[in-house]
Amino acid sequence: MKKENRLLTIDGETLMSQPLTPLNFVVDTLLSQGLHILAGSPKVGKSWLALWLAVTVAKGDPVWGMGVKQGATLYLCLEDSTLRIQNRLFEITEDAPANVHFTTNSDTLGKGLEEQLCAFLAEHPDTVLVIIDTLQMIRGAGYDNTYAASSWTSYPSFPPAPKTHSFRRSSFSVQNRFAGF
Repeated sequence: MKKENRLLTIDGETLMSQPLTPLNFVVDTLLSQGLHILAGSPKVGKSWLALWLAVTVAKGDPVWGMGVKQGATLYLCLEDSTLRIQNRLFEITEDAPANVHFTTNSDTLGKGLEEQLCAFLAEHPDTVLVIIDTLQMIRGAGYDNTYAASSWTSYPSFPPAPKTHSFRRSSFSVQNRFAGF
């Protein structure tokens, strides 16, 4: 027998009478708790933005004038080396806090990543943000590329990251680079 394919609806009276939990924001009105995908063309600054966001939230500094829920952050920078992350950190901050954590390698989905993340969260219960850069690196073998990001939101691009990777601080700060975003 064929399964009935019907929309599951709720009427307005019932919806208005249900107490619902408000969203828990990491960055007020911008980034709520849950899964988000940042997608864009190659080399437009997605990894720079992710790094800046991880550091900014860990510090508790506002993001584009919006308040943040300060806490530990974890950035899985799986296409980078520790040296590259260090160099980028020197470009965006003078004082990376101890509650921003990085790793350049992890297991893949279904092969230990979930356990690694649970262990990190158990060790750092104040974690408010986990960034995985990139999705492709955690998928491993056996995941069909057809089911990559099913949806995403298009955002305007911002200037590409500076090409220098030295210990010298750039006069062009990340906060200024993303101010018009």
